[in-house]
Amino acid sequence: MSNRYRGHAGTAGRPQPVPILRYDVAADPTGHVPRRSTVTPAVFARHRRMIQRSNRRFMTVSEYCAALRSAEAPADALVVTFDGDRAATFVAARELAERGLAATVFVTTSRLGGPGMLTEAEVRRLHELGVEIGASGHSGRRLDELHRSDVTAEITLCRRRLAAVTGDEPRSFAYPRGGWDPTVRQLVIAAGYSAACAVGEALSHPGDDPFALTRLTVDGGLADHRVRAWLNGIGRTLPRTVQPASRFRLVPSTIGARIPARLSIAYRPRFAPRAAEGTHLPASDRPGRPQQ
Repeated sequence: MSNRYRGHAGTAGRPQPVPILRYDVAADPTGHVPRRSTVTPAVFARHRRMIQRSNRRFMTVSEYCAALRSAEAPADALVVTFDGDRAATFVAARELAERGLAATVFVTTSRLGGPGMLTEAEVRRLHELGVEIGASGHSGRRLDELHRSDVTAEITLCRRRLAAVTGDEPRSFAYPRGGWDPTVRQLVIAAGYSAACAVGEALSHPGDDPFALTRLTVDGGLADHRVRAWLNGIGRTLPRTVQPASRFRLVPSTIGARIPARLSIAYRPRFAPRAAEGTHLPASDRPGRPQQ
């Protein structure tokens, strides 16, 4: 078995939460993190050691989604993704690859070769090392704020340029800044991608949508104990996103009424007698507890 899948077998037959970590690594000459949403290379190196000690099975986004579809996703899976296009991403992803650990780097193609950004040569080298190179649009604009034709252009232009750089068409996609809706999702599928990442700030699980995977953002202000908790499968999960054909659908509620639910929002009945599997409601929302 390859090192990238090493780890314990997990609890057989029990669906387990899966952390999909989202990093943006940025080096700063002053030694300070330039933005809270980024982490320094030193912080990532510390997290890498923590992640290795978790003995989880490292998978790329495409591998994880393929396992979801076959209902064979390992209970102890872990997916590490990078959304940043900065040069420091190359070093961080290379450190994982050189240790036989899988990772996925999402690239915004208009930024390639810019000052302090990834170069085409670095993207090509990561691909050669076994790092999955995914797409994240061409300009980095939120796709749910664009016209349909512009969304198609963003998705296809990025895919073609990455194919020219690496020699392989990218199979996974990350919605820039987490912005997506049902139309964007369908266009990503039509473009030929096999997986897509949203954000969601929750643990993934066997019922997750392969074209809107929930990820956890690891930022510069996150305490180490939070990362350890995620690696231990501790944290909130979301029920599977409802994805009907029309903009709205009627969803039966627990009190007998039929209510509309937006496609891009996970349906969570407030008065359900039992929370959706893997979903933790706050104490004030649990049945049988009086409101304070």
